[in-house]
Amino acid sequence: MRKAALIGLLLMSFGAVASEGRDAKIYQLLEAQGIQATFDEQMRVREDHNKRSVRIMVDDTMKRLKPNAEFKKKFNEAAEELFAALQPPWTPNEVTTIWASIYGSKFSDEELDQLLAFYTSPVAQKETLAGRSSLAEFNQYLQTQYEPYERRAIQQYADRMKSLGKECRCKK
Repeated sequence: MRKAALIGLLLMSFGAVASEGRDAKIYQLLEAQGIQATFDEQMRVREDHNKRSVRIMVDDTMKRLKPNAEFKKKFNEAAEELFAALQPPWTPNEVTTIWASIYGSKFSDEELDQLLAFYTSPVAQKETLAGRSSLAEFNQYLQTQYEPYERRAIQQYADRMKSLGKECRCKK
């Protein structure tokens, strides 16, 4: 009985060591692919977009309502609260851990070894760097192109709200 328990314990520990080795391979692969940096960049871009959107809404509100200093401060505080509430509840490291679990499950240990061999090669490292810098340029381009649409949509929303406010005679 003791031998069976000992053998079971040894097999479980070998499985844990194998799993740790596999996890290490997956994280090495993600590092070689630049995944963590990509997730960091995506979260930064999302944060910048949220800041810009909130700022546009606040600026429009200030322009329409022309509040005094006390209410300007209150509007800005409300905008800061909105921005904080728009932040995702996870960190880039947590996103990477989730991705590693999902992505890593698609490959055998042998395939992970092959992928690591490729992604740590000079040409793959060049491709990874080129892809990341291209993605940053691409995101900047799209952001610049999108901004006028975003401003127009927010202005249309503000105009619509102003019109509805007049229709309902909501002002006291």
